[in-house]
Amino acid sequence: MPTVTTYLLRFRGPLHVAERGVGIEETAEFVHSDTLFSALCSVVRLGWGESELQRFLAPFRAGDPPFLLSSAFPFAGSVRFLPKPHLALPTPPPEDARKRLRQTRWVSLGLFQAWLSGELPGDAFAPAAFLPAVAAWLLPSERRALPRSFTREGVPPWVRDVVPRVAIDRVTSASQVFRSGRLRFDAESGLFVLVEWRDASWRPLVETALAELGQLGLGGLRSTGHGQFTVQPGEELAFPERATSRGLVTLSLYAPGRSELAAGVLGPLARYDLVVRGGWIASPDGASYRRRELRMVSEGSVVAQPPGTTVLGQLVDVTPEVMRTVHPVYRYGYAFTVPVDLKE
Repeated sequence: MPTVTTYLLRFRGPLHVAERGVGIEETAEFVHSDTLFSALCSVVRLGWGESELQRFLAPFRAGDPPFLLSSAFPFAGSVRFLPKPHLALPTPPPEDARKRLRQTRWVSLGLFQAWLSGELPGDAFAPAAFLPAVAAWLLPSERRALPRSFTREGVPPWVRDVVPRVAIDRVTSASQVFRSGRLRFDAESGLFVLVEWRDASWRPLVETALAELGQLGLGGLRSTGHGQFTVQPGEELAFPERATSRGLVTLSLYAPGRSELAAGVLGPLARYDLVVRGGWIASPDGASYRRRELRMVSEGSVVAQPPGTTVLGQLVDVTPEVMRTVHPVYRYGYAFTVPVDLKE
C-alpha cells in the first residue's frame, strides 16, 4: 500500500494561475501537476545548483520516479476537494439533483472514496450536499468541517475576481488601465498536494524545496505579491494497491508512454478529457521561449490498466529547437492515480 502525504498550501495573498488561451483577466482554480513540478525544478536549480538539479531529474528521465505528484486542488477547513471523476454514479440521482450535478466540478475526498467504492450514502443527493458557490459536492456530514465563515456567514472558501491595474509608459508616462484575475482563499482554505513517496530518501529535499517555493511564489504576477504560501504537512493517506486494478482515476496530468498506449490504457473502458499544455519557459540561461505543446490526459479522467501493464506516464522532452544548445526542457507527465473497479 503506497504512502501518500498531504501538503497544505496556505496562501498569504491572491493567486494567479494562467491557462492556455485564457487572458490575464482569468485565473484557474487549481495548479496542474506539471506546473508544480517545473516550479520545484526551478527552486532546486536556484537553491542547490545545476548539479543537484541534474541529480533530481535523473530518475525521472530514467522512468523510475522517486515520488509522484498530484495536481494542487482546493481545500476548505478540513475538507479536501478532488476533481469530479469521469465515472457513472453507482445509483441514479433524483431528478432535482441532475442540474446541480452538471454544474459540479469538485467532490470531497469522502464522497470521492464512496463513489469509487460504489456505495453512496442515502443523503448524498440532498440539497445540503451541494455548494453552488464553489461548484462542489460533499457528504452532508462533512459540512460541519467547513470553515465557520462559510457555515455561519455564507462566505465562499475561495472566490475568483478581477481587479483593475494600471501600466505607466516609461517614456511618455501615459497610463493604460487593464484588469487581472486572481483567486483568493479565506484563512482556513487553500490548495493541497498529494505526494506518493516511492523513495523516501528524497523527502527532505522536496519538502525544503516546497517551502522555498512558498517564499518565491507560485503562478503568475509574483512581482505584485501573488502566489506566496506557507506549507503545512497534513495527514498521511492510504490508497489501495493499483497493481490488480482494471481502472485508475487520475489526480494529475498524465502523458502515457508508447507502450502504455499500445496496451490500451485509453481503450474502450477509458473515459477521459485531453488538455493542451504549452506556455512559456522561464530560464536563467537566456530569453523566454514558448514550450512545445503537448496533449495530456486531464485530472479526473478514468484510464484502463490492462493485465500486465503499469500505468505510470513519462517525463516528456518539450525543448524548442532554439534552446537545444542551452538546456533541455521537460514536461512532467507521470500519473498520480487511484484504483477503481471498471465494469464492461
